[in-house]
Amino acid sequence: MLLETLSFISFMTNSGLSFLAGSAFTVAMFLMRNEKQKRLAQARQPIAEEAKQQVLVEPQKESTLVSDVPAAPLSSGLLPKVELLISAGPRKSTRETELGEDVAGSVLTPNRVIFWVLDGTSDTVVIPGEQGRDLLSSRLFCLAISAALHQLAHKFTDAHKLAEAALDEAAAQLKSLVAEHQESFQKFGKSEPEQTSHWDVSTTMLVGILSDTGEVDLFRIGDSKAICFGLDKQVVATVVDQKPASIGLGRIHARLVRGELFTLQLFTPDREDQLHRGRASGVRRIIAFSDGVGPSTEQYLRRMLAQRTYSQFHDELGRTPNKTFDDKTLVLASFEPVS
Repeated sequence: MLLETLSFISFMTNSGLSFLAGSAFTVAMFLMRNEKQKRLAQARQPIAEEAKQQVLVEPQKESTLVSDVPAAPLSSGLLPKVELLISAGPRKSTRETELGEDVAGSVLTPNRVIFWVLDGTSDTVVIPGEQGRDLLSSRLFCLAISAALHQLAHKFTDAHKLAEAALDEAAAQLKSLVAEHQESFQKFGKSEPEQTSHWDVSTTMLVGILSDTGEVDLFRIGDSKAICFGLDKQVVATVVDQKPASIGLGRIHARLVRGELFTLQLFTPDREDQLHRGRASGVRRIIAFSDGVGPSTEQYLRRMLAQRTYSQFHDELGRTPNKTFDDKTLVLASFEPVS
């Protein structure tokens, strides 16, 4: 019995010593690990403090997301508005690609409305490309100019300079197109009489800029018109609200020239009676339109637009007969009080 008791005590003693030794080892490892983490934290602290100081000192970059950019308040309390109304007239052939040649567009900024009306010549050449797509026509010429106006409108406050820059840009784009599709243009040339040396596409042009201060700048080549209305709802006269004396000559031409390599040239009028500038002050509303809008509709516009709300104007305009059998384009631009 004594031997058994001594054996049990010896076993418990040895077990206790083993447990204490294991516990001591565990505590030592914990202390070492804790000391290491403490040293790492101390080493990182200066870096974190420096980064924090940089965040406080360096200005934050301005957000480029549209949703993060606050809308600029209108200092004048006026809201820019524009509406484009376009209707294609009867087609002159059964070609599926013969669409309306009128093109209109606009760009709005907080203090300016830029707008334009282009009236392509419907009886000019249409040059086809691959897969049934047209390469060059008066309609495509208008679309190229309109795209250039969209791209450049915000850079100009002068309508004439904007028109010139847009024509240069459109011509550059079309020249690149001709160079890229030489094979298709050569194929077209072989199907035409050999004595034909060139082919023209053309359009008229009206460009306008209306500011929230009532200043308007208009530039015209051709026979489109613009009628301005003042704060008193009366017509503000400009050169551009009258028919030009030389209607047939006022056009912009893009000419495809036959040769070993086909090329494109741009021709714009340079006579004073074909280039019209119109400037006025105290203007609140403008209506611009192509020559497809007949005399009776024009008289209605002069008489009614200044006196009607937009909804009343739309309703009555839709009931007004128009018998010109041509494409029709109306652009209504204005600055209206913010409601």
